[in-house]
Amino acid sequence: MGMLSAVLGFTFIVSGLGADTYEEALNLYRSTFHGDGTYYGDAGGGGTCSYGVQNPPVARQVKYPVALNRPQFLNSVMCGTCWKVTASGHGLGNNPIRGEFLVFVDDLCPGCQAVGSGNVQFKFQGSNPWYLKLQVQNSRLAVHKMEIDHNGWQPMKHTSDGFFVFNSGPVNGSFRVRLTAVNGAQIIDTIPRVGTCDRHKVFSI
Repeated sequence: MGMLSAVLGFTFIVSGLGADTYEEALNLYRSTFHGDGTYYGDAGGGGTCSYGVQNPPVARQVKYPVALNRPQFLNSVMCGTCWKVTASGHGLGNNPIRGEFLVFVDDLCPGCQAVGSGNVQFKFQGSNPWYLKLQVQNSRLAVHKMEIDHNGWQPMKHTSDGFFVFNSGPVNGSFRVRLTAVNGAQIIDTIPRVGTCDRHKVFSI
């Protein structure tokens, strides 16, 4: 997972970014942001990113799952990234949050104006040899492109819920995927079969 930084009353209501280029995603790694936010409790429900109720095991040090504003969500590119938050303890309500902690982006907040080992993991959803739906987890950099080696490198479609889809199979046995991060770095990994698996590839920063 990537590490981002924010200084907030709590999470973030920050705008001004578009999703036209992935340079905007890189800018999130380079900057500190100030803003406001609202909290509703500890449990996350998976949200737009479809991670499920619990954080991935690699992210146990994360204190809260959060929903990110639309401009910085970048059409799900920022799913699975971690943010370092410094909460001021000031704000509305009876118990404003104070302190420094890590949060994990697992949802989109449409109305809203470091970390992990970096070993890439994959999550499959409703997949078979004719239809692959694959999500990248625990990447230290946001991934904006995934390709599958199927008679040459073929692009996989990036979905709005943070997955990549390939439906021009069949894909039998092991197969290779190539991931491209928002900074242009690439890694190639071999997945032994359709199913959940942990890998050991890491993007260089």
